[in-house]
Amino acid sequence: MAAMLEVSNLKSWYGESQALHGVDLTVGEGETITILGRNGVGKTTTLRAIMGILDKRRGSIRLNGQETVGMAPHRIPRLGVV
Repeated sequence: MAAMLEVSNLKSWYGESQALHGVDLTVGEGETITILGRNGVGKTTTLRAIMGILDKRRGSIRLNGQETVGMAPHRIPRLGVV
């Protein structure tokens, strides 16, 4: 099964505060995943980082094999993430 989304060692910040510390996940073609956790553990921040909404992010986010970290945020939805 081909990976449609691969997130590796994802880190992100709000200002000087680090919000994500090395998130890893893979979503294969045809799969559905759920991110669970109590308030404040990074669910929304993870999604914002994947969508390119956060300015400060490091690591690797690949959509259908194409790296999106460093890509202009307006280009990411065109790859299928909204």
